[in-house]
Amino acid sequence: MPLALVALSVGAAPAQYLRGVNLAGAEFGDGVLPGVYGRHYTYNSEQTFDYFAARSLNFIRLQVRWERLQPVLGGPLDPVNLGYLKQDIAWAKAAGAVVSIDAHNYGRYRINEQGSLKEYILDNVYNGVVKVSTANLTDFWVRLSNEFKYEPSVLAYDLMNEPHDMGSADWRQISQAVLNAIRGNLDTKLIMIPGNSYSSATAWPNVNGFAGWIVDPANHFYYEAHEYFDHDYSGGYAWSYDQELAANPQLATVGVTRLQPFLNWCRNNSVPCYLGEYGIPNNDARWLGVLDQFLSALDAAGMPGTYWAAGEWWGAYPLSVQPLGDFAIDRPQTRTLLAHLAPGAFTTISAAADFGYAVAPGALVSGYGGGLAGGTQAAANLPLPTKLQDAEVRLTDVNGAITMAPLVLVSPSQINYQAPAGTPTGRVDVTVLRGGTAVASGVLEVRPIAPTIFSANNSGSGIAAAQVVRVKSDGTQSYENVAAYDANQGKFVGAPVNFGADQLVLLLYGTGFDSADAGQTTVSIGATPLSVQYSGAQHQFPGLDQINAPLPPSLAGTAEVTVNVTVGGKAANAVTVLFQ
Repeated sequence: MPLALVALSVGAAPAQYLRGVNLAGAEFGDGVLPGVYGRHYTYNSEQTFDYFAARSLNFIRLQVRWERLQPVLGGPLDPVNLGYLKQDIAWAKAAGAVVSIDAHNYGRYRINEQGSLKEYILDNVYNGVVKVSTANLTDFWVRLSNEFKYEPSVLAYDLMNEPHDMGSADWRQISQAVLNAIRGNLDTKLIMIPGNSYSSATAWPNVNGFAGWIVDPANHFYYEAHEYFDHDYSGGYAWSYDQELAANPQLATVGVTRLQPFLNWCRNNSVPCYLGEYGIPNNDARWLGVLDQFLSALDAAGMPGTYWAAGEWWGAYPLSVQPLGDFAIDRPQTRTLLAHLAPGAFTTISAAADFGYAVAPGALVSGYGGGLAGGTQAAANLPLPTKLQDAEVRLTDVNGAITMAPLVLVSPSQINYQAPAGTPTGRVDVTVLRGGTAVASGVLEVRPIAPTIFSANNSGSGIAAAQVVRVKSDGTQSYENVAAYDANQGKFVGAPVNFGADQLVLLLYGTGFDSADAGQTTVSIGATPLSVQYSGAQHQFPGLDQINAPLPPSLAGTAEVTVNVTVGGKAANAVTVLFQ
């Protein structure tokens, strides 16, 4: 389904807005320009676009560096870096995401002069000469417009990241001139207009004036602000949460407070607006509450937003939401972002565990959204129905074939369903229908094998939702659960596995690997590898898979131990078993 950022007047409830992330890397290494690709800077891989599109964070503010795309002011675009950018945009398109190209230059351009990089501010005079001008910036954007004005997956042009300390330059005049040039190039694409002074949401009226300044014949632009929640507004988060709280006892609502000046300005001027950057560190869970309240205010305003930041080179950067573990493990901030997706978003994950972004043909999955069904109903019989209550899930695969998904359960906020067996790998567009009318949509990324293991607490971690088969010396067998509900703790805990003189076989249940076999599967408990007797479909319930692995007596007394599984070379989520 094509995505569009519907123009809105903040203060009226919008039909739709997008949420997503900033995707950094191409602007890295700005002290070495142009730099060496893969050493000083990077463009992100296809998997990153697949991951965020599957998470319904499908609006990508894609950072670029002006000097790399146009090494000589007024000259042609560099074909190599333009090629990297086009590849990323093609990957975004294939994944079902849209892109806003962000010139991440802060109102400046760096020129190599006699072996030294010198930074020059737009339209400022240096020794009687303007080194970089409005005309240079308009030339750059017209050249990019020539490349992308007919590419629908490039949703927007973000004219300049965080212009600040502009000296004698007038950013309002500069941004209007660039917009005029793009429109003069017969390009009506959405244009993001950042504000001066680092685009601060809090300082917006004071630094940009109390009235809007853009006149757009296409009427297709957004004013863009940025906001961070630390004491100096920088996003550096140099202080701990406790230090921030001591300085500001209203820290829990600081995001809402700092948003208000920009939000009021947008409403007073009846103009569409956008939050291009916001982010929190992952070093204290209390920041998640700050982000949650801020996003609730953004939701209420119907304002699009992109979190800072994602990108494959961030490493331990505390604000990063780039997934870990080969794209299998979400960062702490991601769950909060997923609670504030755009209206009509439908995000699907494995029914066994929120682990990884891909699903396999035949797997059991859970999709989340709002207004998905008129009530709650579970499938009563097999085969699974394709309609429950008034809800259906329509899947359109990479070849354009349409299938209605088998449904396990529907409710207003969640639909459990099965990805049909035989679904080809690649992107699948998912549409939730109520009474035949589309009410939500998203994408699946389908891979041949995507193993996940059920846990007793439905969290994808902790005690496994598994069984042990006890085989006595006379050949009789009995089944024992490895988890038991503890009413005092209000959760499942380990039921100790006692070997005695019997032979024990561990039965793990999961989904996403019914096409595998024992030879493709490894299981280890702690440092002990197990032999695998069986791996594949469970055969009693559609989509449920099973692994059988004998337990060696040497595990007796090892207490609660981690179980690690790989299938087809793909790691599953880790669970635990308690041994007595």
